[in-house]
Amino acid sequence: MAKKKGSNKEEEEVVLDYLTRANRPYSITDIFNNLHAKYSKTNITKALEKLVEDDLVLAKVYGKTTIYSVKQQLDAADNTEDLSKAINDLAEKCEALVGENRKLDSTLMTIKSEPTTSEATELVEQLKKENALLQERLNKLREGTELVPPEKRKRTNDEYDTYRQLWKKRRGMFRDIFRTVTEHLPGNPNELKETLGIEEDEIPFEQDPLVSS
Repeated sequence: MAKKKGSNKEEEEVVLDYLTRANRPYSITDIFNNLHAKYSKTNITKALEKLVEDDLVLAKVYGKTTIYSVKQQLDAADNTEDLSKAINDLAEKCEALVGENRKLDSTLMTIKSEPTTSEATELVEQLKKENALLQERLNKLREGTELVPPEKRKRTNDEYDTYRQLWKKRRGMFRDIFRTVTEHLPGNPNELKETLGIEEDEIPFEQDPLVSS
């Protein structure tokens, strides 16, 4: 329902009439809801402020909440006590509801951060498949089954031997060239390597790093 704009005077009359008929204290939110959102909260607030200024409505602040009630006759002492008690009761209920609302918000955030039932089901199925694959590999290892086919192992070993021979050949060529270049140069050849940023493999020339010593 669209909120009725109306004049400030109209809203003041409506709010005052409502508080008079209800004859009990209400917060701005209560008045807004009980008037079925016919007027905006901003305009209701302005109307209440004007009514308080005109000494037609009383306002009492409880924490972050302001409670409004129509002003009673000064000679109605009993009514004043009842009104004061009603305001205190309403303020206590309001604070309790605010605290409960905070707890519900916290619970809602926790629920939203957790996976939904469908997401959890999908995750469980995925983990079951992964577990089955790992169990299958474990069983093969226990049975001594070769996980790498012989032809693939042979191809890998052949490639390794080829690249190792190339490495040895190029390393030997470098050593011969470097020895020739530095043969008649003054100074330590190792210092020249360090100056040029040349780094050699720490593995001995004839040692195969994949063969246990």
